[in-house]
Amino acid sequence: MRFRLTYNGPLKATQGQPGPMHTDKRAAHKHDIRREFHRQLKELWTTNRFLSSHEMSPAALQGTMRRPSDPQVWGDDPHTYRPMVDIVAEAYRMNGCRFVPLVRKEISLSCSLRILFLRRDFPASVLNAGDIDNRLKTLIDALRMPSSPAEMPIGPQAGEDPFFVLLDDDRQITHVEAETDAALAGPDDRENDPSFARLVITVEVRPYDVTTFNLAFA
Repeated sequence: MRFRLTYNGPLKATQGQPGPMHTDKRAAHKHDIRREFHRQLKELWTTNRFLSSHEMSPAALQGTMRRPSDPQVWGDDPHTYRPMVDIVAEAYRMNGCRFVPLVRKEISLSCSLRILFLRRDFPASVLNAGDIDNRLKTLIDALRMPSSPAEMPIGPQAGEDPFFVLLDDDRQITHVEAETDAALAGPDDRENDPSFARLVITVEVRPYDVTTFNLAFA
């Protein structure tokens, strides 16, 4: 499965790695970006034929690792089937919000990211700026579901139940490639902000261990 996500807005550098006793100072900023991706991923789940139409048993979420040769693989009662999006949303709850991650460990999916990163500072200054990696860290954190309630400063807003994210965990990312260039002036006043970025993210999702369920992503 291949698709693109886009983002236009501030992308600030992550300031260190928050420890167990410290909150992430960028949590609200990351969640703002996460909400932008939610809207796009929600449309993907609505328009992709497999994601929008597939139904499964509530008991099958832990059974998605079954191999085609497993004699129990077709044993679920079809009368219990519900839309996949509802089953996943019930399994990923946090802070009063139901999340729907697309790339999940339990179905053996990984993804690669190719990022076109247009920014307002001149590209030749990348060695002086020294913050590209930390800004990409902010982006990757915004692509996954929060790992704790502290990373979700506000509850679900209108149209955010369930809340769609790319990843359940950023460890499912196997490759990141970023190309940077100058973001030339446009009509958006926010572009005067030095943290402003235009991003085009090409996402490729594939199974790393093929099962009966994730064949649709192969």
